[in-house]
Amino acid sequence: MNTIARGALVVWLVCGAWAATAPAQLSPEEELKTLEAAPDFEVSLFASEPLVTNPAAIDVDTHGRVWVAEIQWYRGGAQNPPADKIKVLEDTDGDGRADKATVFADGVFAPMSVCVAGDKVYVATSPDLWVYEDKDGDLKADGPPKKLLTGFGGHNHDHGAHSLTLGPDHKWWMAHGDRGFDVQGTDGSHVKYSWGAVLRGELDGSQLETVALNFRNPYEVCVDSFGEAYLSDNDNDGNESVRICWIMEGGNYGWFGGPPFDKQELDALLSPETPYRQHWHFRGHVPGFVPATLVTGFGSPTGICIYESDAFGPKYQDAPLHTDAGPRVCRVYRHEPSGFGMHATSDVFLSNEGDNYFRPDDICVAPNGALYVSDWYDGGVGGHGYNNPEQGRIFLLVPKHGKLARREQPGPYETIDEAVVALGSPNLATQYLARERLLAEGEKSVPALRKLVDEGEANDRARALWVLDRIGGSARKAVVEKLGSPNKSMRALAVRILRRHGDQYASEILPLADDSSDEVRREVLLALPNIEGPEALDALAKIAAVYAGSDRYLLEAINIAAADRKQEMLARLEQDGPLSDDQFALLQVLSPSRAAQRVLAKLESDDLDERTAEALLQNAVHIPSLEAGWGLLRLAQNPEASSALRRQSLNRLVANVNRRGGWSAMARDKKLAEALGTLLSDEELRETALRAARQLRVRRLARNVVALAQDKDLPAGQRAAAIDVAVALRPGELAKKLGELLADAQPAVADAALRGLVDLQDIRSLREIFSDERFDADTRRAASDRLADGTAGAIVLLRLIDEDRLPEELKSEVVSKALEHPDANVRVLFEKFVPEDQRAEKLGNVISADEILALSGDANRGRTIFFKSSAAGCKQCHAVNGFGSSLGPELTNVGKKYDRGALLETILDPSKAIAPEFKAYLLETASGQVYAGFLVEQNDKQVVLKDVKNETIRVPADEVEVLVPQPKSLMPELVLSQVTAQDAADLLAFLTTLK
Repeated sequence: MNTIARGALVVWLVCGAWAATAPAQLSPEEELKTLEAAPDFEVSLFASEPLVTNPAAIDVDTHGRVWVAEIQWYRGGAQNPPADKIKVLEDTDGDGRADKATVFADGVFAPMSVCVAGDKVYVATSPDLWVYEDKDGDLKADGPPKKLLTGFGGHNHDHGAHSLTLGPDHKWWMAHGDRGFDVQGTDGSHVKYSWGAVLRGELDGSQLETVALNFRNPYEVCVDSFGEAYLSDNDNDGNESVRICWIMEGGNYGWFGGPPFDKQELDALLSPETPYRQHWHFRGHVPGFVPATLVTGFGSPTGICIYESDAFGPKYQDAPLHTDAGPRVCRVYRHEPSGFGMHATSDVFLSNEGDNYFRPDDICVAPNGALYVSDWYDGGVGGHGYNNPEQGRIFLLVPKHGKLARREQPGPYETIDEAVVALGSPNLATQYLARERLLAEGEKSVPALRKLVDEGEANDRARALWVLDRIGGSARKAVVEKLGSPNKSMRALAVRILRRHGDQYASEILPLADDSSDEVRREVLLALPNIEGPEALDALAKIAAVYAGSDRYLLEAINIAAADRKQEMLARLEQDGPLSDDQFALLQVLSPSRAAQRVLAKLESDDLDERTAEALLQNAVHIPSLEAGWGLLRLAQNPEASSALRRQSLNRLVANVNRRGGWSAMARDKKLAEALGTLLSDEELRETALRAARQLRVRRLARNVVALAQDKDLPAGQRAAAIDVAVALRPGELAKKLGELLADAQPAVADAALRGLVDLQDIRSLREIFSDERFDADTRRAASDRLADGTAGAIVLLRLIDEDRLPEELKSEVVSKALEHPDANVRVLFEKFVPEDQRAEKLGNVISADEILALSGDANRGRTIFFKSSAAGCKQCHAVNGFGSSLGPELTNVGKKYDRGALLETILDPSKAIAPEFKAYLLETASGQVYAGFLVEQNDKQVVLKDVKNETIRVPADEVEVLVPQPKSLMPELVLSQVTAQDAADLLAFLTTLK
């Protein structure tokens, strides 16, 4: 990490401009031909530009009209005043294609949702939730919208308030990204959190609730008739960890603003046998965090809906249907009960390999069971970027065999009988209108609803039960009665509904702790956070006792249910003896301290084999209690333990202290520095302790480390390692001490001292190396070579050349190397030493996207450019299939996300679409040091950055003077300026193969 003194001059070279136009997209009819649908589906074009552009979300009302939230002015192109629209598309002649578009509302700011509820239309645009009205039904808003709620995070950001959907409970549900929220309801209810969540509330803005926490960026949540909710959650680019989540109410889904570690560390930190290892990105492998039901890998997941119609057959019935704009697919996710949780499988039912602009971003069900899929239609998706504000499509999916027909008339409804029939519609807007009539009729609706509960299809029975509960009074007795239903799903539903009333129905719910169904007992557990008293603890203990180590969802349900009575729970479970080793994960969530003690006791046993030790250490690092961390440190200090175990313990400790949400508090505790200082004197642990001091940046140890470097009795390798660590810790007067070591009798030490001086970039010491006769030509050449490897070092060499302090025999070598430097700015600065007529013809400052895109590319040659060309410098920041650097986004699947044109645009204008995890920050300390890098962690204790060398920088929070995000990407804008147009075309050809 380079530090810059306060007031230092920073020169940023910005040269020229580039002009890019999007390549020719396919016409709507041509794109339709490239779509590949499953055998059960027939696809047609419902709407396209100019009728609709850039659809970000859709809804379908009771008349089958498609409502569209358009974001034509997205992110960087946002208009002031706002200029986006809510439109209504109609097929007036019944030919399956929209022929009329009505602007319902304009002047909307980047709407990522549209939800039709009778004569009201809900639109979320962070920080606000707006309500429009259309009392006269003319499909035009009656006036300005009402701001129902405010305080949603992520203004003009992809990670804010997303789509609303209507649940069978007659409430709205919202998926919110990880920009956080602080929202007060109209009744004084309050929801607040720092990261992503599922939210729920009444349509009048009251009774706000947080259903589940710690998601990264879910675009939409869907809720089936039984109240089960599902969503997809977006990962960081390159981590291939997009997940599908079944929502356990009260669950913690593991995202705290970043993954626990870099993907490159996965194999080192988690063995292949680790349960839920694939879920590492969201801590799904750690007890206490609810794992997803599926990890789908690479993607940019968007809209999702529940399909409760039989039109496409049983494979798609009662399952979430989902759009993923990254790989350009639509999938079905079938969930089946499995123990206390769910097991999921998936299939693709719509995809497109022939048009990289196809970006399915939402899906909705029409009253007759047809499906509408909106297509953002853009060369890229995500990262706040887009390149095609003039197009957009919506496709209609119907069964290939058979004819669709709705069984109800469009709402609103005047009679109970009409409403009961409409309640069976697969369309949410129609269900809403049905509930409105039934609730308005109140007790008069009860006989018809009871009949539906007894005689209807499963989904109709479930929907009726929700309405009976909402009517309340004697109508709710029907829900209580279903606690004794022979159908386990109905018993589970009754518990799910009644737990909304706190402990009011505790005496009816708690006996079901003895139910034969795992599904029912899970719902009892999820009801317990709102039920106090010894009877609740009895029920919790009874169900928890069956945990045998294999049912992860049972474990998470117990964790949710135990809430703040975990110690009482553990005491009850251990009345007849301690929990077994198979129940260790349960001990871990109930008492991290006790779990740590057990692991540490086992690690101290005399007959511990290597495999068992590794398993125990892995258990230890998943325990949030700091006691586990201090225990591993004690084990590392124990001279009676084996050297291998001591080293493993210290390595695991360091990895977990460096993890976000791990034992990071230990890094600031002087006891850790003292212990590491002791280990530096331990011959068996010295090298491991040195690595720990460097990785944790324990500056208190700087003097100890320098003393090791100066100790002539130590092996040369250890002294050299100590020099490297000292350079990382940067104690005072280090340059002087390294200068003294340049003449050390041990060559490895002298070489390390030279490397250290170069890395310190102490200009006075470097001048001495290049001018003092004590240093021979080989030493000077080694110094110049190392300086030339880095940007700041190259600038130092340029300064020495300008001062005429660099020996003539090195000058030409330095210039030659600098002209091939991976940093384009260095190359530009050194070009002054080359006559203009001898400079290679390159793209230079004026880059023509059209010229590059007109050339055919050689993917094999492009691969060589990616991995070996210093002019392009790709691998310095990016990795492909594990090869390269993890500094920037991994590009293993980038060809599936972007076409050639969009890829070129992201290279030419990297600041246009920066994913949140790759936004650069500038940090200035109170003492005037300046750091730049990606923000890894920020809390009241410390700020952690990852710099351009992929190294971790920790700064105590009380030392941070300024921390500001930078508008520019760390990727140079002129990264292609030093290659030819053909080089660029070849590079694009290679990147498009990465799928």
